[in-house]
Amino acid sequence: MSEEIKTAQKAVSNDFVRKLFKILEAGEYANIICWTETGDSFVVLDTNEFTTKILPQHFKHSNFASFVRQLNKYDFHKVKRTSEQKQSSQYGEHSWEFKHPFFHVHDEMALDNIKRKSAVQKKIMLDDNTVLVKQGSEGSGIDADSATSLIFNSTVSKAKFNQLKRKVEVLEQESQHIKNENYELKLGYQKLQSRYNTMIGSFLTSKSHSERLVAKFNALTNCLSSQGFELPQEVSYNVAEPPAPKSPRNTQSPTFETMVPTNIPPQKLPSAANSGPSSGTPNEVVDHPILRAGFHVLLVEDDSICIQLCSKFLMKYGCSVEVVTDGLSAISTLEKFRYDLVLMDIVMPNLDGATATSIVRSFDNHTPIIAMTGNIEDQDLVTYLQHGMNDILAKPFTRDDLHSMLIRYLRNRVPLSEQRGEVAPKDPGSAELIQEDAVSNLISTEPQMKKQHI
Repeated sequence: MSEEIKTAQKAVSNDFVRKLFKILEAGEYANIICWTETGDSFVVLDTNEFTTKILPQHFKHSNFASFVRQLNKYDFHKVKRTSEQKQSSQYGEHSWEFKHPFFHVHDEMALDNIKRKSAVQKKIMLDDNTVLVKQGSEGSGIDADSATSLIFNSTVSKAKFNQLKRKVEVLEQESQHIKNENYELKLGYQKLQSRYNTMIGSFLTSKSHSERLVAKFNALTNCLSSQGFELPQEVSYNVAEPPAPKSPRNTQSPTFETMVPTNIPPQKLPSAANSGPSSGTPNEVVDHPILRAGFHVLLVEDDSICIQLCSKFLMKYGCSVEVVTDGLSAISTLEKFRYDLVLMDIVMPNLDGATATSIVRSFDNHTPIIAMTGNIEDQDLVTYLQHGMNDILAKPFTRDDLHSMLIRYLRNRVPLSEQRGEVAPKDPGSAELIQEDAVSNLISTEPQMKKQHI
């Protein structure tokens, strides 16, 4: 009686396997499922036919994938084959072969050894708030005590976990702090770079003005020496060969303070009787400078209103004006003709003024080029100076601003038209008056530059 009960329990426990065994032994569906030649495995020849004809009648599965999962629960394994083996297989390329150590042809007694793998859950209390559920399977070879020991040895305590969590949070805060510092350093570097560019632009401008002052002072000393004036010891040297500089940065030009004496004795200057009506006090020369007529100015501007106003002001100061409206025309004109001064707008069609100036400087480094622009940001001004412009006339500007710029660059120059002999002096004494005017202008202080926003 007890043996019959055990047999019934075994039959219930692997009923799925016994149904499959009976189908294979009967051979009713040999063209769909059958034993292999060795008899230690079976093969499904046509999965579609197996799904439509066998599964609905004998098993509680609606698709072939579910049938395969059920086989896996009884520890059946699919026989893996390479693509070449599949193509050369006698059962067909799309056949499925399954195998179990105790599933053989005509061996029904061995079916008692085939058991369903049932999941075993073991709850282990790690602490008051954590329960670890360990899932295992029958016949896995690891008993409960060994599994528990393995879990405890591989588990981090709650206190250590919290400690590691706090360390991670601290590291995240430090990382964020480093990111913020890095961002601030980048901003600071950008500001320093902008200031550096601004200082370079200022140094270039100062150097240009220093060279002009040195040239004027040299002309003054030569003129005074040629007229028999005794010069103080501190200015009696050749400006073209300055003393050895103390640092490499001063090799370009001597500083103004070491060249110009603080006072020139009044008795050494020409008297009023000898200087003539052209001489005057230095303050009068500075306050009311007079621009010599005959200068030829190239106005590069595309705005009609600005062209009218600038032309009107320039002609009032005795200048002749030629107008072009873009950078390409300015380059072409300057290649053919020379001008005493160029007023260059920045934003123009075809080619901007800064680029045009850099091209002009490739063949003309002497003509003063003044930028006329409303962009007076630090970086913009540095860019204009680096492209070869001599100065910046900020828009909108007044008539006096334009006059100051003309005085700054043309007061001590002779118009190119006179240098070519187009305008001859009216009388022999005019040349002497021109020379005395030049001396008087050189004695007067240089008009202060309009403050640039650099």
